[in-house]
Amino acid sequence: MELLAPFALLALLGLGLALGHPEPALDQHWQLWKKSYGKEYQPQVGISWGEDSLRRLTWEKNLWLVTLHNLEHSLGLRSYTLGMNHLADMVGAGSTSQ
Repeated sequence: MELLAPFALLALLGLGLALGHPEPALDQHWQLWKKSYGKEYQPQVGISWGEDSLRRLTWEKNLWLVTLHNLEHSLGLRSYTLGMNHLADMVGAGSTSQ
């Protein structure tokens, strides 16, 4: 599986998040991430959003934040890198509380 270039990934993520729909180009990445961390969610039923879709959108948002942060790191604007982990499908996983 070939990973997307950071700029292409940012463009795809931005579009998908703006529309509120999962980005199809990330389907394999989503499935691999769930398999890696043993994640299973309830699918969509009828017209309502399922847990899988909601977690997917959160995961994509966090992937976008991690990718953007790491791009800034590569430009010398950040002193450390971030990565996706088992918490990437949770709201607030990439932020700190004040």
